[in-house]
Amino acid sequence: MDNVYQQLKQFGKVKLNESLAKHTTFKIGGSARFLVIVEDREKIIGLLNFLSTEGISYFILGGGSNLLFSDDNFDGVVLKIKNEKIKMQNGEVEVEAGAQLGAVLALTLKNNLTGMEWAAGVPGTIGGAVRGNAGAFGSDMAGNVDRVEVWRDGEVVSLSKEECNFAYRSSGLKKDGSIILRVWFKFPVGDRQEIMAKVQKNLLARQGKFPPFPSAGCFFKNVKLDKWPGKKEDLPSIFLERGTVPAGWLVEQSGCGSLSSGGAKVDASHCNFVVNVDKATQSDVLKLVEIVKEKVYNKFGVELEQEVEII
Repeated sequence: MDNVYQQLKQFGKVKLNESLAKHTTFKIGGSARFLVIVEDREKIIGLLNFLSTEGISYFILGGGSNLLFSDDNFDGVVLKIKNEKIKMQNGEVEVEAGAQLGAVLALTLKNNLTGMEWAAGVPGTIGGAVRGNAGAFGSDMAGNVDRVEVWRDGEVVSLSKEECNFAYRSSGLKKDGSIILRVWFKFPVGDRQEIMAKVQKNLLARQGKFPPFPSAGCFFKNVKLDKWPGKKEDLPSIFLERGTVPAGWLVEQSGCGSLSSGGAKVDASHCNFVVNVDKATQSDVLKLVEIVKEKVYNKFGVELEQEVEII
């Protein structure tokens, strides 16, 4: 492994036996044998080729805001992507995978571009957000993606928006092992006052809704109205207008507010949050999630799907 360590150093900063809990918003996880922080796109490609050729297990880590790591140690390489370049050219915004959502929002605000207002106050990197098609307030990443550059099976490939197969909180990139390197967006020019008003409205809507404990954000996917098994007329009218039933409402209505398992707890003020209140482990969270799923299914006949990626 000494030889592997020396090889890894050519690609970025290497940390040995690094706690993964330190690199996620949930603050849960074992240690990685190697964590490599890479800030350059070419070096990311080089490292992926090296790991693939050598048959070394690896995992890609961005902002760590939508992950629940195992309590076990990872005997491989965690590649923390930190390439953060952003540039605007010929009406397109080119963003490297490690850039923060907030940095892209700031660029669009500066240039009176609309389409990223939903991301105000949302953590995470562009790579992870595009891979999982993150979104809020009825908008998502896919809305403004033009094309994506990925590493896949030793090749760097450019994919059109259609080839990414975006879906609600998911994409084909999440399923086929593609590693996002860069993303190109097309944002329409908007009215500055309207853009700023949307950002302020979204920030206000988030105020007080996030629990003061570590979490991975919303844990479950909302339920599309066309998947609702019961009578739609029994639902609140706002759900009918939006076309979705909030997962947090289902959890709350099933009597799961403040349920706990070990150090994990359902947050009573926003029931789609599972929070780490006291040194929770992955097994604490998963036990709690199974209880919640069962209670929601028994009451509504709905099988909740996780939005959080479980490793």
